[in-house]
Amino acid sequence: MSFTLRHSLAAVLAVCSAALAAAQGVQITLPPGVTGSKEPPPTVAGAAVPGSIDKLGWMAGCWQGTSDVDGSNVRELWLAPAAGTMMGVSQTLLREKSVGWEAMRLYDEGNTVKAWLRPGARREFTMAMEKFEDGFVSFAVTEGDTTTRLIYHRRNGNEIGASFRLIRGEDRRGVDFSFKRIECSTLMGGAK
Repeated sequence: MSFTLRHSLAAVLAVCSAALAAAQGVQITLPPGVTGSKEPPPTVAGAAVPGSIDKLGWMAGCWQGTSDVDGSNVRELWLAPAAGTMMGVSQTLLREKSVGWEAMRLYDEGNTVKAWLRPGARREFTMAMEKFEDGFVSFAVTEGDTTTRLIYHRRNGNEIGASFRLIRGEDRRGVDFSFKRIECSTLMGGAK
């Protein structure tokens, strides 16, 4: 495996860490000055909506966010859309220890987009795209009485927000992050 590919895959571990933290009930709030929806998310995943991976290119790049609650740092990397697929990886760090990771794949399936996630300590799962607008995408799946939802939204060219929720009735656990674009070399240890 090439040096660049190996380090790219290592960098993509950050988003999965957020999912792992959410699954363990970690509550993370948005940083001061960042607003999110005040409405509770639906408790059941919506129907798949039309869209294309090519419209999600705004997510490509290297991102970093810090939790106001526990100071954990999530590093996330998304490759640009190619051949109907985007690959991502994330890593969550807390007090200089790696506490979570995730591998991710967004891909075209028919006339919609699916999200495949493999958080470190959880089994892999696939979600359907339930909402799609310019600069906003929501994926969800309902299994039994639990809905898992992942939302990304572009704030501007250098900031995106990400929300992960596990919803079971009135129990709505989750994680919100505000990511800032960073130079990919900071995740790659200076790799060119």
